[in-house]
Amino acid sequence: MYINVDNLFTINKIRNIMGFYIFMTNNHVTKVIVSKQTRNKLKYSMENVTINSMIMPISNETEYINLLSVFAADITLTIIACTLSFLGSAFIFCAYCVVDSLRPENETRRLLLYLTVSDLLVALGNFIGTIRFIIIYDNKPFYANSGEELASDNVCIVQSFITVTGSMWSFCWNTAIAIHLCVALVYCRNGTWSRKVKIFCHSVCWLLPLSVAIAAAKFEVLGEDFAQVTGTWCWIKSSLSRSDRILWMITSCKGWELVSYFVTCIMFLYLKGYMWRQKKRFNQRRFNDVSLRLRAEDENYLYLWLIGYCLRIWGTLRFFLFVSGNSSNDKPYTDINFALVHLESFGDSSKAFFTFILFCIADKTTRQLLLNKICRRRRDYEEILQSCNAEPNNEQF
Repeated sequence: MYINVDNLFTINKIRNIMGFYIFMTNNHVTKVIVSKQTRNKLKYSMENVTINSMIMPISNETEYINLLSVFAADITLTIIACTLSFLGSAFIFCAYCVVDSLRPENETRRLLLYLTVSDLLVALGNFIGTIRFIIIYDNKPFYANSGEELASDNVCIVQSFITVTGSMWSFCWNTAIAIHLCVALVYCRNGTWSRKVKIFCHSVCWLLPLSVAIAAAKFEVLGEDFAQVTGTWCWIKSSLSRSDRILWMITSCKGWELVSYFVTCIMFLYLKGYMWRQKKRFNQRRFNDVSLRLRAEDENYLYLWLIGYCLRIWGTLRFFLFVSGNSSNDKPYTDINFALVHLESFGDSSKAFFTFILFCIADKTTRQLLLNKICRRRRDYEEILQSCNAEPNNEQF
């Protein structure tokens, strides 16, 4: 049994989704089983190389599939992770209002607030993209007009913009926190940041990523990804050429992510070594013993970067598989990709929740102050702070 593909317009309706090719018609989706040689032709056709005519051998019986059933686990994981991030962000904002209103000089906690806003935006974008995916692919015709290619709608583009912007903001503030800890602990142990430094930091961390996201929208590269590198949300259009897709993936997210990984890893190792030397030489075990600008619990910020690695590394691995050309064409990469997309669906959307665990639950001072506020206890802030500093903090991860 054969499907005749007469022109590039028809070929463009064929998409590689998670290891198999999908032929999109007006009323349903057909799974097409093709040979390796034909897959290579299809891959080149997606790079806008015109093919006048070709025959695709498929199985004797075409299989009608429901994309919601294919991505059911990923949809569930994404919605759960986003919901947890919404709750975690709300608790972090409440903790900032309750706790840090008593300590306005806490620069590190303020940086955490900016990071939480960024991670909340990522979760919101992924949630919108997943809801859109459910609505569009819920056994409904893709377009009312027959022959029209499935394209990126406005919701998909807006969601891509939100996710891209939030992701770059998150990587920037992760790096800013790492640099802040290093400077406050090693080089400038007293005082606060100057106004010029603060303006520069906010300009780089907010405006520069926003400019990149606006440029991506202006060049119309944001759109439907068909889960080739993401989960059930949109990112970079799959209709672009392969080289253009890789370029914009690096520019709009992955490049920032890899730089953040490198800088924070170096800072983590350096600060761990520095604290080890301070302990050996001066018996200074905690951050507040070394710097007046930091609390003992601020050591938790070292592990914030490890959480980011564990949660987002899966999408980075899928990106490298895509760049190598092995993301979904041949086994065993198909099985690996299926496993990674589940981990990515949960990890990319849940960072705000794990940040809440680390800085509201594992932070002894914040936890006791929150309990004091919730239970309406009469303990004074200074009394709680003294009780927390009286004993070594053994709750570090």
